[in-house]
Amino acid sequence: MFPIDDQKDIELYTSTIRNFLNYVLHHRVCEEYTSDVLAARKVCSLAEKELWAIKQLEKKLPGDFNIAASTLHGGRYENLHMGTAPWAVESPEYQEYAAADQGLEVRDAEMIFKTAIAFAGDDDMFIEAMKADIHIVKTTTRCFEVAGIERPDLLTASQYKSVPHVRGIKALGVLKLKHWEGPKIIPEDFTDDEDDQTNKSDAIESFWLEDDILQLCYIGLKMEIEVHELNIGVKFFDRLHGLYCSFFVALPNEKMLGYKESGKTSFPETQKTLG
Repeated sequence: MFPIDDQKDIELYTSTIRNFLNYVLHHRVCEEYTSDVLAARKVCSLAEKELWAIKQLEKKLPGDFNIAASTLHGGRYENLHMGTAPWAVESPEYQEYAAADQGLEVRDAEMIFKTAIAFAGDDDMFIEAMKADIHIVKTTTRCFEVAGIERPDLLTASQYKSVPHVRGIKALGVLKLKHWEGPKIIPEDFTDDEDDQTNKSDAIESFWLEDDILQLCYIGLKMEIEVHELNIGVKFFDRLHGLYCSFFVALPNEKMLGYKESGKTSFPETQKTLG
């Protein structure tokens, strides 16, 4: 609705609403709703922090590991990097193109993926990952809420730094997610009795993410992502459909956006031909 280019924009929007609420409290405009106004003012303080975190997460997600897994195993980043195109490699401007390009080169993706399996996975997973036949067995669009964040410790970070790589491989932590009902933005052809969320398990699911991304995450952050599961038991996501604040509430009247009253269809009168 409003452009957000930097943190000052968010502070301006939230402070404007907060000042209005302070005015309402000061002048006792609606004393019977004082508790609601205080709760709304608290949300303004939350929004100031959470919206800026979301703005930064939108630029960083899905992260190097997820991009690497997607590049190697049939996700949306497969063949996306310009380095896979012969014409680009032969171009004198290749280095400039590659610097601004999306995705990863296959050799970089392999290094990141295998390093993650070696340090974050178990022995069985490592053995399976060394095999040639790794592929996606399941893809679903899921809605989650952050339930826990496990950042890598100093020992883990030093292990990743010890891996020789021109770009450096970022240390991975764990993002723990639980099911969320979602923003309720369902396809138009669904009825009120239908639901696009088929997996409603209460189980906590874990995803590997880089530490610089985990620093921006917070408990209660909500997200809608496209999850892929590999035949070796690893899950990753490579498409982000939405990020939402911890206080986000889906309102039923959101379904009415774009609604039009049905009316009679007018057809042009049939022209009579003169005989």
